[in-house]
Amino acid sequence: MNEKIKILIVNPSANLGGGNTISNNLAIGLDKNLFEVFSFFPEKGLAISILEETKDITILISSKTNLFSILFFLHNFLKQNKIDIVHTQGTRSTFWIKLIYLFLRNRPKLIYTLHGLHIAYRPFWQKYPLLWLERISNILVDVLICPSLSVKSLAEKYKIIKELKIKLIYHGINIQNFSTALPLDKKTLQIPENHLIISAIQRLNFPKDVSTILHTFSKVKESFKNTILLIVGSGPLQEKLQKEAQEIGIAENVLFLGDRQDIPNILATSDIAILSSAFEALGLSLVEAMAAKKPIIGTNVEGINEIIEDGKNGFLVEFGNEKEMAKAILTLLNNPNLRQEMGGNGFKLVKEKFSLEKMVKNYQNLYISILK
Repeated sequence: MNEKIKILIVNPSANLGGGNTISNNLAIGLDKNLFEVFSFFPEKGLAISILEETKDITILISSKTNLFSILFFLHNFLKQNKIDIVHTQGTRSTFWIKLIYLFLRNRPKLIYTLHGLHIAYRPFWQKYPLLWLERISNILVDVLICPSLSVKSLAEKYKIIKELKIKLIYHGINIQNFSTALPLDKKTLQIPENHLIISAIQRLNFPKDVSTILHTFSKVKESFKNTILLIVGSGPLQEKLQKEAQEIGIAENVLFLGDRQDIPNILATSDIAILSSAFEALGLSLVEAMAAKKPIIGTNVEGINEIIEDGKNGFLVEFGNEKEMAKAILTLLNNPNLRQEMGGNGFKLVKEKFSLEKMVKNYQNLYISILK
């Protein structure tokens, strides 16, 4: 092909969540000799600032955040530009494109990355109507990308699209960004030098179950006082969780840092990374922690048990089990050699399965093959 392949990546928001991190990694990593990349956001936000540092990606932002304005913007852009492939990130942005495709004559190929089939965990009366709608509308999708075996198995179980259209591509990260990052000065975070740090990096919403981490940390502090818990991320439950930390008497040792752009440095400063979700597509924050050579603790649920080899690169614990989680944390806090060993094992795994280079190569091959 002489002309560059034009890719429009459609993001559902501009926050610094896992989906946007992957989307940005892909946009930056694509070979610009082969691809011209456009990245759409429905609003301004931190995710955009990362792309602004590059000069070879065209950033598109809707003037208003309401649904009509987003659809109008995207529809006009697709009519006025010869885009070869639209690559949507998650259900919401795919819904926008599906609506537009109903009224678009010349439709680009549509690739849909499913960052988690969250509707499968909804109540029965919501779940099946939404699954039916997903199944019918996915007729417009050319390829459905699943970032983990657990997401792929759910897509196949609920038959949301023909199996021939499903492809597994693991999320990939820039490993060097994490493995070479310098730790922060603990004084800037007002953390005593002799304190060990547990990091929980996630969005503060219901599926992440940060409340269990807080109550677990309360138990940990009874036996290991010189430790700090960092809660990194934002979300609708932030105020509630901050109040909860005060009520159970751990507020002085829990720092809510909000959304941060220095995640590699935070992980470099940390001793353990933890995730207590009810379900995950993959558990990207734990993958990043492995790239930072840190031991990880996560709940034994789909999307997390795919990356943690229990006892090798971290520990799997039962969802909601504060006692079991506290035991795992204390085991690592009291054993620096085990922390180092597990961190090293995790680093080997992330290089094998979750590198940015591998993910970008898989997507580039897909983009080229889908147009043949």
